[in-house]
Amino acid sequence: MEKKRLFITCVLMCLILFFAGLLFIPARSEAKNPIKLKLSIAYPAKHPLTVKAFEVWAKRLEECANGQVEVTLFPGGTLSKIKENYDATIAGVCDISMYVPAYAAGRFPLSNAMNLPMLFPSSTVASLASWDLFEKFPEIRKEYSETRLLFFYFTPPYEIHTVKKPINVMEDLKGLQIRTAGPISAKLITALGASPVAISMPEAYLGLQKGVLDGLVSPYGPMRGFKTANVTYNHTVNANLFSNAFCVVMNLKKWNSLPQNIQKAIEEVSGAKASKLFGNVFDKITGPDIKYMKKKGDTFTTISPEEKKRWTAAIKGIRDKWVKDMTAKGMPAEKIISEMVRLSDKYSD
Repeated sequence: MEKKRLFITCVLMCLILFFAGLLFIPARSEAKNPIKLKLSIAYPAKHPLTVKAFEVWAKRLEECANGQVEVTLFPGGTLSKIKENYDATIAGVCDISMYVPAYAAGRFPLSNAMNLPMLFPSSTVASLASWDLFEKFPEIRKEYSETRLLFFYFTPPYEIHTVKKPINVMEDLKGLQIRTAGPISAKLITALGASPVAISMPEAYLGLQKGVLDGLVSPYGPMRGFKTANVTYNHTVNANLFSNAFCVVMNLKKWNSLPQNIQKAIEEVSGAKASKLFGNVFDKITGPDIKYMKKKGDTFTTISPEEKKRWTAAIKGIRDKWVKDMTAKGMPAEKIISEMVRLSDKYSD
């Protein structure tokens, strides 16, 4: 009897250890084989937005997901070029990417309201306002229905940077070939008297170097990273033309395939939190770039208050026309503009 009891006890212990092992295997497997996500960005590997924003966001996601996610960054457009990023994300070439809605204005007409002239004083204000706007208006969310939009972020206000000619008044822009960042900025530059040239930021350096471009509109922050600071020598400091919107989107099929806890982790580090992170980084990198340009002897010009009034009057029609065109299409254009102004004031306090 004692032997039988001992035998049964041994069998039970073996069964307990066996099933405990089965329970342990998935946990070990999950830790060893995290979900891998490919993130395509346009900035060079050492650019501050790469190091201090995208890498930080990726690390936060990996930590929030308890090591069950591994994000690999592909900087410098090595996986897909920025103009192709949105469609590359839809196609699954990349799992996540950064994109500029202004590159396809017809596809994102309401999103381009956020690029309208002289709305936001900083990247942080614009970035936070854009996420609130996205959450409030289903018409804007619909524009991104082919992907899962994770967050927006913005550049600081754009200034004018030229190779040969300092810009003090509108007349100084007449006849110049200026790189722009989308249809809104193209209309703005045209209204001020220059000729817009629509090329991406990574292409601007060669255009300036070869004399195809006389200048570009850009915030200060990206200029050293894209080398445009090396070939421009004159800069405005208070034109505050507009802020350009970026979105970070994810392949929809990939999103839907993720376990709920991973989706929750992505949401936890995205949205307003990511917008604030990226906005803060973009605002902070302006100072070092200006210092670099001053050190190489560049000229900085301040547009006078009287001249600024002329610029404001010249571009007023751009906002009015956008409202008229979108209203004619049944879009809540006036409400969107009013909300952007309110949010700009809210986050500027």
